[in-house]
Amino acid sequence: MNSKLSRYWDLEKHGTNPRIELIAGITTFATMSYILVVQPNMMADAGMNPRGVMLATALMSAIFTLVSAFYSKMPFALAPGMGSNAIMAYNLVAAGHTTWQVGVAMFIVTGVILALLTVMGVREDMIRVMPRNIKVGIGAAIGIMIARLGVKNSGMVKPDFSGAGDFSDPRVQLALIGLLITLVLHFVQFGKDGKTFKIRGSMLISILLTTLIGIPMGVVKMPASIFSVDFNSLKEVAFQPDLKGVFTLQMLPFIAFFLFGDFFSTMGTALGLAGKAELLDKDGNLPGIGRVFMTDAIGTAVGGVFGITNVQTYVESASGIEAGGRTGMTAFFTAMMFLVAIFFAPLFMMIPSAATAPVLLLLGCSMLQVLKNVSFGDEDWVPLALMILITAFTGDFVLGTAVGVVSAVLIGFLVSVFTQDKSRMPTWGTVIMALVMSIKFFIL
Repeated sequence: MNSKLSRYWDLEKHGTNPRIELIAGITTFATMSYILVVQPNMMADAGMNPRGVMLATALMSAIFTLVSAFYSKMPFALAPGMGSNAIMAYNLVAAGHTTWQVGVAMFIVTGVILALLTVMGVREDMIRVMPRNIKVGIGAAIGIMIARLGVKNSGMVKPDFSGAGDFSDPRVQLALIGLLITLVLHFVQFGKDGKTFKIRGSMLISILLTTLIGIPMGVVKMPASIFSVDFNSLKEVAFQPDLKGVFTLQMLPFIAFFLFGDFFSTMGTALGLAGKAELLDKDGNLPGIGRVFMTDAIGTAVGGVFGITNVQTYVESASGIEAGGRTGMTAFFTAMMFLVAIFFAPLFMMIPSAATAPVLLLLGCSMLQVLKNVSFGDEDWVPLALMILITAFTGDFVLGTAVGVVSAVLIGFLVSVFTQDKSRMPTWGTVIMALVMSIKFFIL
């Protein structure tokens, strides 16, 4: 059985093995398990049953990460996306614009539209016309976003990035201890018989050690029970969407936001992760990305039926890739962890953000290495630099990408006109893509 799965994912070709993929899968889960706490808390503010939301989140994340494993064959994990969930919970429902039943129904509509665009090849066409430097370097913007999240979660800076955090806070102190552990485990090397060995699974080990240290520090609380499941609560959030309430003029801006955000977030994340895993071709494209898009689209639609927000590829998958994961087997093991979490949620909920923040910070730094493959000529570098800087200062990856693509088209046009070099003129496809992405400047 093991050999069949190894051949299915072609582990030998990708220079990996089941043990590496297992460690990578668990590492990915450990860095993204926070969604099992964050999603229920947000949706509770929207009036939903948090236990039911937790079960739906774990179940949908497991199912569509499995789809990613066997259909896309990529080391990508999926779960409800951060950003859209906050907009739905607070700007839409808590603000009194509509009910949560209408809110989750909007993701069904969004998912169906995304699936249709994928079938029509529109999403893959957008990838092909994107400037190569943006495609290759987009992993750096993803890295900046991951590092930004790590710094914020560590508490070393204030939530609004207006200054340093409170270093007398035990949670911040634990994050600093975790950062030290992460750096030591990641860079320590052992020599034997002329060969150098590094610690496999260093990020996962760091998360576990930091969590254990957090217990005597009072940051980590031991649960009353490690086993807890209430399937009846799932009924209170699943199969409750109100599709009739979606199709109103008031809801159109929100549909546009969710559609636009998921469209380009998945595109950028997939390219960034693939760049880190060295899966891109010479033109900066990802073979088989259509399957990644379809998994994302169907996951969003089905997720809405089960009462959760858009399901998308998670940037935290980069932690598994850093741990050596290269195939769908990594995603398979991540999915298994989500299934286990359904029954042992309190145990997994022990992991504090102070334990995962150092890993995210180091991971973000690591992803900046994709810049070694980009062009540093002014015409190519400036749009990429703008994308990275906008992402860094705003935390909005989609906005950063939009600025990068639009500026690339503008610069390409100016260079072509003033140098009479028609080869620098952006193609119509790239211009259309820039126009579509510029919508981001006018919506939420």
